[in-house]
Amino acid sequence: MLAAVLALATSSCGTLAYDRAWQHFDAVADASGLVGRWKGEWESEWNGHSGGLRCMLTREDEDVYLARFHSTYGWLLSYRHEILFHVVGQDEGVLRFEGSEDLGELIGGVYRYRGSVVGDRFEARFEAENGDHGTFRMRRVER
Repeated sequence: MLAAVLALATSSCGTLAYDRAWQHFDAVADASGLVGRWKGEWESEWNGHSGGLRCMLTREDEDVYLARFHSTYGWLLSYRHEILFHVVGQDEGVLRFEGSEDLGELIGGVYRYRGSVVGDRFEARFEAENGDHGTFRMRRVER
């Protein structure tokens, strides 16, 4: 019981910190189209789970971007994680990226992502070591 209460408290504190960062996020857009705030949903095709998804994307290097995600599941659970996305191609208005991140054994291990941005639409496929797979779909959020 104590572990559940601590997990909920930690999740709530993390959500509040993310919410503050989200409200004050003011990154300068770049020509790639990746930088900015994004909002949408994630969906697992493996287990049917889904939820809300927000992301703040900033440029780290010429072709490297830091994605800070906040995902929800139901009304009680949330998870924050960061992924470095690497641009792997850009043509005809489509920017393609990929990345991977170890989210821990409890969450599914290493997740690999491949996606694209076209205008104000962000879509990525994910696959985890434990077999989980699905999509992230988001739209750019303007101020």
